Amino acid sequence: MSYILLLKIVLVPVLIACVTLAIRRWGAGLGGWIGGFPWVAGPISFFMAWEQGPAFVAATIPSALMGSAGTILFAFTYAGLSYRLAWLPTVLLSYVTFFVLAFLSLDNTPSLAVATGLNVVVLSLTLYFFPKPKNIPAILRQPRFDIPLRMLVATLFVVGLTQAAELLGPEWSGILTPFPIMTSTLAVFTHAQQGSDATSRILYGLLLAGYGFTAFLVGVYFLAPIMPIGWAYLLLTVGTMLLNGLTLRLIR
Repeated sequence: MSYILLLKIVLVPVLIACVTLAIRRWGAGLGGWIGGFPWVAGPISFFMAWEQGPAFVAATIPSALMGSAGTILFAFTYAGLSYRLAWLPTVLLSYVTFFVLAFLSLDNTPSLAVATGLNVVVLSLTLYFFPKPKNIPAILRQPRFDIPLRMLVATLFVVGLTQAAELLGPEWSGILTPFPIMTSTLAVFTHAQQGSDATSRILYGLLLAGYGFTAFLVGVYFLAPIMPIGWAYLLLTVGTMLLNGLTLRLIR
């Protein structure tokens, strides 16, 4: 087993577990905001840059921004449908929303500037119209398999996508980089365990971190080809945290 594959297997589940514990400690709103950081897309992008090269990962960014818009619409769809449907049909229909946008943008990916602007507009409109419930039920005692299952799902996705990146090419790799694996994991488990109001709350918190996520992707486009990969992603991670700090007060 290569050390880079070992890093994928170790790093991603640790991040997922930490986010889950943060949600239990600080509640759905703040926990969702923490979950909106690029904990999954960041490692995917980093491993692509490491294995396929900086030019490859930079080429994925316009498509990744379209995929990010799809994830935003996934969250909006899930929040709305969660008040009417159980978690399984809700998540399946929300995935349809993501893939509709993905297929529409396939072979029609806009420029970086247009994709960035579209992402910001979609995010801003979604946040404006997003349901914001005030009464959130207390977090119940979770089953033992809860965190391990979340860790397994996220790890399989990250390993699978990064291993298949060369076969998929930069366009599909980019679209799938922000695939709502963290978003759907948080939404489904919250929906099943706490109900629709808590689900909307956690997804709203997650979307508030979307501006930092967009800046992270744009930063990868410019910095990955001109800096050592490790330093570029470290700088972008710190910058994302600082930018997202500006939206923290909006959670309440």
